[in-house]
Amino acid sequence: MRAIRNTKGRFFGLYTSQGETLNAQLSGETDNYVKVYDRNAGVNRKFAKSSICGVRVAEQTFGKVF
Repeated sequence: MRAIRNTKGRFFGLYTSQGETLNAQLSGETDNYVKVYDRNAGVNRKFAKSSICGVRVAEQTFGKVF
């Protein structure tokens, strides 16, 4: 989660445990959920923190990416 918070409004690659990959921008955060803007679909989405398995920011990877 620290990697997502440190994006400071930039887009990043988000990988979920369901196998989904998206280009996202952080919109908000609660204790259990993360709200992001999905650049691919052009919609806002909400993910459980437990379903996020990896993040790719500025050519650096955190967690498991595909």
